Amino acid sequence: MTTPILDQSAGDLPIVNRMYFGFSIVHLVSAFLYWWAWDDRSWRDVIMIPEYLNHIEAGLYIWSTSWYPRLGTLGGYYARTIHKIELTASIVDLVANFGWIMSWYMTYTRTLGRGFTLDDPDVIAFSTTTIAAIIYVVYSTQVYVHPEEYNDNILYTYGDIMYFLGACYYLFAGLRDSNWFWFLPFAGQYGVAAGRVHVETKALPKIGQPVVLMTDCCRRRPKKKIEKAKEEELNGRNDIIISYF
Repeated sequence: MTTPILDQSAGDLPIVNRMYFGFSIVHLVSAFLYWWAWDDRSWRDVIMIPEYLNHIEAGLYIWSTSWYPRLGTLGGYYARTIHKIELTASIVDLVANFGWIMSWYMTYTRTLGRGFTLDDPDVIAFSTTTIAAIIYVVYSTQVYVHPEEYNDNILYTYGDIMYFLGACYYLFAGLRDSNWFWFLPFAGQYGVAAGRVHVETKALPKIGQPVVLMTDCCRRRPKKKIEKAKEEELNGRNDIIISYF
């Protein structure tokens, strides 16, 4: 007698399940480091929203991977619950990726080689991670709607490849921003033709309280009034004042 497909066994070897759980912990550590990198911003700043979403996503994946050893059958309780958790996590990840694009646009300095151009590795990086997030949403939806495909659906591998490419480009961009490529003709040297290239940008307001570090979270800080940023500049003929709000 043939076993119904939803009653067939699901899951991986115990060592593989432990690796999945370990990588989910690494994901949480990575989310914390991304949050910590904004040390010049208030924890209530609007650009911090993607970082908090990243923490939520990491927590959901820790929850789901902790249940991997309990997987029994394709149609079992734990399998269906894991699909729900990971579908939610993939949607949160997709929203966070669009949030990172928003925060990048709000805080990024535009000059030679930087901005919405493929010359900038940051653009390729967030493009690949966003595509990967979309792939994971599609994959999670497929295995949730059709749990019988869980053992055979390998769509997530394409998402992993895109995430890996994005990580490589983020690493390259980080090294570039730290001036590791000073020996190249133009790479990382955004001060080229300083004074000749002028990019008009808005002075963005910072929302919330002053910066609060993890080490002084118990200290009482006086409330600080957030004023609207304003910048004034004279044009070339010195007869018109241009204001940016």
